[in-house]
Amino acid sequence: MSENDIKSLIDSFKPRPAVFMELSVDVIEGDPNQPRKAFGLGVGGDYNRLMKSISHYGIEDPIKVSEIEKGRFLIMDGHRRFACAKELELKTVPCRVYPKMSDGEFEARRFEMQNNRRSWKPMEKANAIHKIKIEYKDATKKEIADLLGISQVHLFHFTELRDMRMEYLELMSEYNMKEYQRIAFMQMLPKLRKIKQYEIDDIVKILFKKISDNVMYRASEFKDLAKIFYNASLHEEEILIFLTEPLNTVAELSERCQLSGFSSQIKILIKELGSKKNQNIQLTEKESYLLGDLRKLMEAFV
Repeated sequence: MSENDIKSLIDSFKPRPAVFMELSVDVIEGDPNQPRKAFGLGVGGDYNRLMKSISHYGIEDPIKVSEIEKGRFLIMDGHRRFACAKELELKTVPCRVYPKMSDGEFEARRFEMQNNRRSWKPMEKANAIHKIKIEYKDATKKEIADLLGISQVHLFHFTELRDMRMEYLELMSEYNMKEYQRIAFMQMLPKLRKIKQYEIDDIVKILFKKISDNVMYRASEFKDLAKIFYNASLHEEEILIFLTEPLNTVAELSERCQLSGFSSQIKILIKELGSKKNQNIQLTEKESYLLGDLRKLMEAFV
């Protein structure tokens, strides 16, 4: 297309007058050619939250439909809201109604509706939740979580996020951490310990760099790292390698910690023997014989 043709095409799309109507669900049809197929209808947290929201507040954002013939309307945007409305057995739904239009304009407008959106940033959510908690100061955490359609665990993590040290929040923004990474990081943070010359703040900065370089990004990796730091005294050398080598992954660290499990075995043995002693449990003849062999070996090393 020439530049004039492109300009002519763009100019052909004029703002449509807003016509809002409450339409019967029986005259609305889903679009089988909708590009977005993964609506997650009937399952999943997002769908369940939307169901709760509509059951509490109704449909806040009108469904966008285009009239395809008199008394028949095709959904442009709002398939999940419409599915929830039907499941809740609503008789009518609020709609923004567009007149019949060409297939090209229909697709272009739908693309703009569904593409020109920005999700809430985690800190924006945290601040909004904080304001809601202030307004409903007498409500329980469960009541607030149910009101917002989130779990009490997520409510706690958003509260933690708002109270987190500013330098950590700045690093999260600087490295464009996703919401699930921020939550996993907050769960891991209390488990971190000083390793050799590395203070906790030093370790946090190293972890953020690994996240930025996609060396560490899965939620499971944060959980695995928290478990390793929980037994940091047993795996200090392995953790030190992880911290000093930028491309070293959590998976590699976990593998080294498993290979260095000798210390863990000794710790378990000490715990079991201590338990037997505290409970005045006598060793069996076989256990006494094995401990005798162990003592002879230890004398060679200690």
